Amino acid sequence: MSNANHKQNHADDQDNEISLVVGSLFNYSPAEDRESYEEEREWVQQLQDSLRQEGVIIDLMTNPGVSIWEGGIRRYGDLYRLSQAAAYIEQGKDITPLLNKKFTEEEDLDPILKQIIEGDLDTQFPHFIRPDGDPFFYLPIEFADPIIIPVEAEEGFEFDEDEDEGDDFVSFGSSPRLQHELYRLNTLLVQMQVPANHPVMRCLASLRQAADLSVTNDLPIVVW
Repeated sequence: MSNANHKQNHADDQDNEISLVVGSLFNYSPAEDRESYEEEREWVQQLQDSLRQEGVIIDLMTNPGVSIWEGGIRRYGDLYRLSQAAAYIEQGKDITPLLNKKFTEEEDLDPILKQIIEGDLDTQFPHFIRPDGDPFFYLPIEFADPIIIPVEAEEGFEFDEDEDEGDDFVSFGSSPRLQHELYRLNTLLVQMQVPANHPVMRCLASLRQAADLSVTNDLPIVVW
């Protein structure tokens, strides 16, 4: 799937390490590029069928190529710290040292986050913390738990290079659930007097905008 090109262009233009797009899973409409649209159509149809098997009924084939909003998160470390903060708050841990700590790529995955991601620890923020992959998606429909679907890589579709061969997957969260989780998380962080200009709060604001637009316009979020 060729969304990887969209990701790269947007990240370069905006200097964001993570791109957020509210719109169709298709890059192309039939009128723009029939051949590319047909290639994407097969892959999106497979995702839709797999979601149906998981009990999630949604039409991903409508409005191909539509994109109503593009935003982003400046640094991956901001999203990681926000995820850590959410996990630490649940465990009653002080987040002040965390928010003052500079993120480095050599940092090991936080053990609390690891337990949550692997499903060994319950969380009130499952749709925020658990979806993973490059890309991953939020769908404008209610479902209880994030969904992971194993897939075969298509030509032009880039998976996370850290994934072992045979372990490629796409994960889906619910944007209405994400919206509620982010509202709760924002309330907690405001109560803790985290400054609005802190990178984790700016990250949270971008995610909330994407979730609100997804729900209002009945369109998925693509996270690159």
